[in-house]
Amino acid sequence: MAATEVRKAPWTRKHDEPGVNLIPSAPTIAYPTCLEDLIDLLKNREPTERLHAAGSHWGLSHAAVSDDVFVETHDPNNLYPAMGRTLYEVVPGCLSKAFIDCLDEVPPKEYDTTHCDEDVGLYPFHIETGKRVYQAYAEMDAGDDRNRDSLAVHLQRTYDNPAYLGPWAFRTLGGAGGQTVFGALTTGTHGGDFRAPPIADSVLALHLVTDGGKHYWIEPAPGRPSHQMTDDAKLRALYGADRYGGPCNFEIRRDDDLFNAVLMSAGRFGIVYSVVLGAVRQYTLHEERRLRTWQEIKPLIAEGLVGELFNRPAGMDGRQKFLQIAVSLTTHDNFRKNLCGVTRRWNVPLVRNPVTGAPVGRAERVGTIAVPFDPQIAAPRFSMAGNSHGYSPSSSVPDTAAPPSFLDRACSNADFMLGVIETVAEEIRQFLATNTVPVAGTIAAIAAVAGVATLTALAAALAIILTLLLAFLAGLSASGNRLGETLDELRHVLLDRSDPAERAAGVFVWQCIAYKLFESQQSHLDYDAISYAVMDGHNYLDRSCNLNVDSVEVFFDASDPMLIAFVDALIAYETRQEFSGRAFVGYASLRFTGATRALIGPERAPLTCVVEVGGLTDIRGSAQLVAYAESLARNRNVSGILHWGQRNNSTAADIEHRFGDSVDSPGGALGRWRDALASVTDNGRLDGCSSAFTRRTGLEVVQPAVGRVSVEPPSPTRESGFTLHWDCVSNPPRTEVHVTVRTPAGVQTAYGPLSLTGQMDIPTLELGTYRVFVATAAQADNGEWRQEAREIQVVVT
Repeated sequence: MAATEVRKAPWTRKHDEPGVNLIPSAPTIAYPTCLEDLIDLLKNREPTERLHAAGSHWGLSHAAVSDDVFVETHDPNNLYPAMGRTLYEVVPGCLSKAFIDCLDEVPPKEYDTTHCDEDVGLYPFHIETGKRVYQAYAEMDAGDDRNRDSLAVHLQRTYDNPAYLGPWAFRTLGGAGGQTVFGALTTGTHGGDFRAPPIADSVLALHLVTDGGKHYWIEPAPGRPSHQMTDDAKLRALYGADRYGGPCNFEIRRDDDLFNAVLMSAGRFGIVYSVVLGAVRQYTLHEERRLRTWQEIKPLIAEGLVGELFNRPAGMDGRQKFLQIAVSLTTHDNFRKNLCGVTRRWNVPLVRNPVTGAPVGRAERVGTIAVPFDPQIAAPRFSMAGNSHGYSPSSSVPDTAAPPSFLDRACSNADFMLGVIETVAEEIRQFLATNTVPVAGTIAAIAAVAGVATLTALAAALAIILTLLLAFLAGLSASGNRLGETLDELRHVLLDRSDPAERAAGVFVWQCIAYKLFESQQSHLDYDAISYAVMDGHNYLDRSCNLNVDSVEVFFDASDPMLIAFVDALIAYETRQEFSGRAFVGYASLRFTGATRALIGPERAPLTCVVEVGGLTDIRGSAQLVAYAESLARNRNVSGILHWGQRNNSTAADIEHRFGDSVDSPGGALGRWRDALASVTDNGRLDGCSSAFTRRTGLEVVQPAVGRVSVEPPSPTRESGFTLHWDCVSNPPRTEVHVTVRTPAGVQTAYGPLSLTGQMDIPTLELGTYRVFVATAAQADNGEWRQEAREIQVVVT
């Protein structure tokens, strides 16, 4: 049964402006639910159509935008069934005996109260790529104990080894779980676990369907002492079946470069049907957050993994594994300081809810199985997975979830701003009445000692701003606007001032409010919870905060001085724009991760720092700062690497500068990536999964090949002449053929451009050696030409 298709329907992303569709009328949107659907789509596409897969539309780049056919692995509107099954035909059905024996010999530890080890055990978990992250971690946590087809049950029954019964977990996660698993990993999504690589490196195998409908099972090349994971004969028996196109339509590839290329590929290789993930034994995390200043913290980053930021104090159990530094770009202390929240995590033994006995965070973040099998998601549906606020500890009842947090309430209703603004307004009122600044108040933090005299000089302007602020407060509760819209109105009231004194007073009050907001969001925190409850902090019930967002992520080697310079440049930009009537409302956070094996993964350094800058675009100034951050990152003097799934306007020249394979310097990681792409696309001829994004960023085959060339007869006489034949069809679009013939006397004649296949009769009027040069020339989307030539010598006797 073919995939459902809808034509001329709108297509948009989660974080685009509400009510505005990115693509008002997509030519075709297809909703596959199985491998056969994908093979059919890619085999039977129209010659002029290009297809591209999308996950759950969480990305902010155009990486998931198709030229023609949008292939939805998980419909974000939940109108069509997702391609979200957990699969058992390969795991355990096609695993090699040596691999299973190895699992049996090295059993994982239990999830219990006695250990706090990192990344314990390995459990292959095979899923279709339309499964969302929160669904995957809920299923991993539930375990495979009740499924008679699972690897855990197979090990228990066949090997008398119950060690692989649940629960299991992701080794690392990003900050949210609403993306599809593959959509997250193939764009470089990461957490802040600096002792681990990003999510993509948990993949053990991929099942790829390419243009033309051929499909590949791809694993890394087996190495010693590791064992080959799957059995070839079993894989071929399964996927070489007639319903998948027969044995000639399926190929097994164990190739490091191909595997590492498809891991992060922005969809250019085709559509990945399924992945095998290496899950680890479930674990509990402790999270600690402390409020400090950027100026105090930034010198410590250069100390790297041996420094205090990356290590808990000596004598404490549990090795620190996570670091995030959230920086407020709005200054305080008379423009000299910026607040920052420093968050650290480490593994701890299991912590149970004192009432239920269940691991803390499980009930609040995953809940119970509400529906054993929901055909809409092709999986069990959990009561709280993807349907809850972010987990937070309660101060009144230890180790339980608190009611919706301050920020959660902000997402549901912009009226939460009342308390913040009222606090700041009351301090300003007291200052104007008494001409004194409370020592512990917000005003003292913003003005500092050196700024109090200046503040006194602004008293008249502050009185005007206070009147405007109180009027804004009076209308706030009845506004009904989104948070971003409300804050933009506040920006207009405080910062759009023509009088210099009023502008200075407005900036001061804006800084007070920003300080109070950031302080409340990054305040002192300590708690323990199950892995995903800590790592996935997204509020799935939000109505405002994460809508209409623009965001960019920039990757640096953590030891690169440009990292600190980049953040400082953002702070300076924000200070300038606040005096120009604009302001940024959002966050800049630094997270640290290990290097990835993916060829074009942005996590290139052993210790990589990712600066994420995200703002609510309803506020005039947020989008401008994000655009500045991206532009600065692309500057050759900065050379930051942009996240494939966030705002990314990189050009092919940008990508070649960072990953290699330019015209002047071919090769490098990008060269290997392009070679891998060539190996499954007939050297770029099969371009049905190309897109405007991949062409702009240079994620295409760019190097032409000469192909098959022959002459007939091979040893001509002067009277007979010879015929040159060529077949250069295996080449990227816009490839030309040129032929040059040089006679024994040195007379040279050039022909071209010629078609990719053809023949040419060449007379032989002289004795001796004719030299024939056949060259292909391909023009990339950036206008650059690349060539390959072959010489054939024909001796005329």
